[in-house]
Amino acid sequence: MFYGWGNTNQRWALGDGNTLVCAYSYLSLMFIFKLAYKKKWFVIGDSRSGDVEVPRAQLEAHYGEDLPDIGLWSQFGMLITIAVIVVIAIVASAF
Repeated sequence: MFYGWGNTNQRWALGDGNTLVCAYSYLSLMFIFKLAYKKKWFVIGDSRSGDVEVPRAQLEAHYGEDLPDIGLWSQFGMLITIAVIVVIAIVASAF
């Protein structure tokens, strides 16, 4: 399959026993070059009563600004690849 889209998530353990979850949708080319969008943040605890979407700004205010995020390649891989191809084309056409 040459292209695809879907939903996935990443999880990180927080120091207070809760789990930080980032659920996002993505577009991909050849399962390698992804572009993430519609990111939603959740904090899942043991009681599971507070499992509601939380804005990133509120998470940073509560846990600090050094919270993990999805990787750069997972977030912007398709755009990085397109930019590299454009730069290579420009350089190749100049010589």
